[in-house]
Amino acid sequence: MTIDQVLEAGMALGLENLTMGGVAAKLGVRITVLYGYVANKDELVRLVAMRASRDVVFPKDQQQDWQTYAVQHGQSLFSLLTGSGQLISQYFSGGLGPELEMDRMEAWLEFMTGRGFCAEEALRLYRQLGGVVVGGAVTHLHLAALSKGGTSFAQAAARTLAKRGANQVPHLASVYDDFARHAPVWESSFLALLKQVSAERGEAKDTDYWNDLSAAF
Repeated sequence: MTIDQVLEAGMALGLENLTMGGVAAKLGVRITVLYGYVANKDELVRLVAMRASRDVVFPKDQQQDWQTYAVQHGQSLFSLLTGSGQLISQYFSGGLGPELEMDRMEAWLEFMTGRGFCAEEALRLYRQLGGVVVGGAVTHLHLAALSKGGTSFAQAAARTLAKRGANQVPHLASVYDDFARHAPVWESSFLALLKQVSAERGEAKDTDYWNDLSAAF
């Protein structure tokens, strides 16, 4: 058995369900055997998280403009947080430390400073866009969990409204269809921030440009 096999077994279980016992059972070995590869569960979780992050490819400098690069980066981060590794759970529990972010941050700063940003501006934009993506990932996984439980947000909303009555929530009832649809908005929020920064930098982009960039999502 190798450390790669241990980590692959951990990936298959997902970080949310990861235990030493679960990995041992999946590999068909005793728990004590795993201690020859990892010191404890915390190290196992950290190593599996790092493995999961390597499976997601972040954009490289291919002479694209910074807005396109930002969208590509946002898509990769979304995939990282919502993929099979379930890194979002580790993000909220504090299990994802700076060691998983430093190389990605360095690549971002190198690219953005090469496009005229100062490092401070690039870092601020990275954090702002990251916050939007994290919010989108949380919503995505919440809706997926509802669906896995045999319902949907729209169905749950309909039952609740029928029980309470529209007269108790008249303002919500007036926009109920949009509320129940719960359409993802992180992409539009992401683009709105890019538009704002582009305007602040005096970089004029026409409607077709933004439509094409939106289609990339």
